[in-house]
Amino acid sequence: MKVLLLGADYYGTLAAVRCLGQRGVEVTVADETKNARALFSKYAKERLVHPPLSDVKGLVAWLVAYGKKHPGTVLYPTNDHLAWLLSAFESEIRAVFLTMYPSADVVLSLLDKGRLTEICREVGIDVPLTLYADTDEELLALAKREGRYPMLIKPRTQIYLESGIKGSLVEKHDDLAETLRRYNQLVRFNPAFADRHPEVTRPMLQEYHTAAETSIFSVSGYVDDTHLVSRSAMKVLQRPRKVGIGLCFEGREPEPAVLDQLRALFTRTAYRGAFEAELIADGDRRMLIDVNPRFYSQMGFDIARGNPLPYVIGLVSEGKTEEADRELENAASWRAAGTHVYCHEIMLNLVLSLQGVSGQMSKDEVTKWRSWLRENRNRVTDAVLDSGDYMPALVDAASWVKHFAKHPRSFVRSYVLNR
Repeated sequence: MKVLLLGADYYGTLAAVRCLGQRGVEVTVADETKNARALFSKYAKERLVHPPLSDVKGLVAWLVAYGKKHPGTVLYPTNDHLAWLLSAFESEIRAVFLTMYPSADVVLSLLDKGRLTEICREVGIDVPLTLYADTDEELLALAKREGRYPMLIKPRTQIYLESGIKGSLVEKHDDLAETLRRYNQLVRFNPAFADRHPEVTRPMLQEYHTAAETSIFSVSGYVDDTHLVSRSAMKVLQRPRKVGIGLCFEGREPEPAVLDQLRALFTRTAYRGAFEAELIADGDRRMLIDVNPRFYSQMGFDIARGNPLPYVIGLVSEGKTEEADRELENAASWRAAGTHVYCHEIMLNLVLSLQGVSGQMSKDEVTKWRSWLRENRNRVTDAVLDSGDYMPALVDAASWVKHFAKHPRSFVRSYVLNR
């Protein structure tokens, strides 16, 4: 098996490189920079630099040239941008690569939260109140009639979002017009995507649930017509608290009702492949807020819990369905021995130290999270640390130092003030 992985700075890509390399797969890793994390894994047989992701035509041409030169190579997306790009240029990609990736219509049905919300309503999946409209005036009027504050204003998709915000909290309706004005100033999409799908670049409003700060239930894995092999986890700490990136996850038992709903969603959208779904867990209620039809950040956690997803994707792409079935059967029979956890330990310690000093975390909270890490030490999967493959962790630390020096205000807001 030969695999090409792009998006080398993503933690999910690093997990895929390690998973495949440990099974003897020939892995080529490419990125638009020379210092992306996964490029430095010992399991990367070849390291390449490709045209910038923003140069859509140039990147597609590069991929086609690579595929022609290396026939029989498996290609699969590692982020939202590549998920759309591989589907939007499906005919060119399929002509030179082995892949099981679907059409652009299928991808957008999951990555456009406007379409996703409508499909969820069709199949009976609970979602937070979500509002979207064709113009700002219509959105303001709709929010005045139906909004339940506080609400989050955020893009309908992250696909080729080149600048802007993941989400902003609007406390009351009187603040919405100004927040919307700032949103329109900040948010920019790559024209290659925006020109094809202008409606998807519109903002949306979503009711904010405080449970989202501490209780995001995650279900991830592999799905096709006969399989749905997954792992479940709870995101228990994120940075910043209200709208942020996951720092700590705890493994959870599967919830049959949620799995049945996801099966209905994937059947309705005709999606097959790797997935990650996030749901707000508010008591017994589970509200779907995100579905990622691709590799995902904490995929290493699933691999550590017996689901070698990148290898399965490679086997299916090569047409080796019997081997893939055996891997999936083994993954389905895996059972946890105790609570398994996932975190980015370096970042967790940084957040605990800085927010403890700033008062954004109490001493009891800091103690709680340090105890959490210590008590689960024997069953922790780290986002980047690996004693047998140490270079990516060094590169990761250096990249964060560089990021903090370049964006000091963002660093203070996120890591010190928890905003």
